[in-house]
Amino acid sequence: MIATPYFTEADAALTRTIGIVNAHDDFPVIVAKQRCDGVDDSLRTYWIPQFRAGGVSVVTGAIFTPTVYVPEGALRHAMWALDALFVEVQDNREDIEIARSAAEIRRINAEGKIAVLVALEGAEPLGQDLSALRLFHQLGLRVLSLTHARRTLFADGNWENDTRGGLSRAGRRVVTEMNRLGIVVDVSHGSDRTVWDILEISSKPVIASHSNARALEDHPRNVPDDMVRAIAATGGVLGAVAVPSFVSRGAPTISRWADHIDHLVRVGGIDHVGVGTDFFHYGWGVGAAPGIAEVDAGPRTGYVRSEFPGMQSPEDLPGLTAELTRRGWSEADLRKVYRDNLLRVLSVIVDEA
Repeated sequence: MIATPYFTEADAALTRTIGIVNAHDDFPVIVAKQRCDGVDDSLRTYWIPQFRAGGVSVVTGAIFTPTVYVPEGALRHAMWALDALFVEVQDNREDIEIARSAAEIRRINAEGKIAVLVALEGAEPLGQDLSALRLFHQLGLRVLSLTHARRTLFADGNWENDTRGGLSRAGRRVVTEMNRLGIVVDVSHGSDRTVWDILEISSKPVIASHSNARALEDHPRNVPDDMVRAIAATGGVLGAVAVPSFVSRGAPTISRWADHIDHLVRVGGIDHVGVGTDFFHYGWGVGAAPGIAEVDAGPRTGYVRSEFPGMQSPEDLPGLTAELTRRGWSEADLRKVYRDNLLRVLSVIVDEA
């Protein structure tokens, strides 16, 4: 890897030595889209090299449901994306593998391979009962957010904050069943009321896989301090996100992103912070929520990159290492935030289910 103005070879080597557990990346949907366009090897030619260069040893592959597919096509869209992920992982099994537990992650990483956790970003593919949840669990689903910005059968998303809606009765049943099965509850896209409802009823740790501190950037996708403390109190983790408008709607920088991480650590404790980059917002059929300037509303073709200087893709993550070490972070501190905290949560929720 070639050093950049944002990090040195030593920063890159340290990042790779630790091995980042990225709590959120939408890459399965773009892999599926590329396959439709005749590109059958994007995992091998783009994603795996990016992950390795940036020191990503574990990546949560999130599958969201574009608005155009809701409700009738949600299940079909999720299965289409999941199949594309499985096919390309199998084609590259020497380098990457689906993980179903923290123990499997450790084994996969020890073999020099990248581990992938399967996630649904929004529960629209589940339909109206719990049977699909149980079937997705059999297929490897280990992380689920009940919403993706919009309102669903189960809960209100964060673009519904003004309606003050939270979990429905169906949503409460889903959370209870997720706790039983060993699926991590992800609250990043929930409305404030939804998050508080989940925190009230979940018997297991809860994560916000890709959210920053609302105290630093007043955005509905970010988490207020009282919620940061409440998520930490469950034993959960907040994954700091690199989306520009969540970092700063003024001038997002690596330093400003690190400010969010430092703030989350001060409020929630260093044992309860992680990284969930969410580098890209794909515009293909998304019908995006308002307030995300990087993506226009309505169906689109292709995708839109969401980035800021020095932090544009997974290979740039050593730039965060450089900034945090400049601030006095030790390797032990980085190891907690980059890796150990999320693996601890997975061990408690998944391995012990």
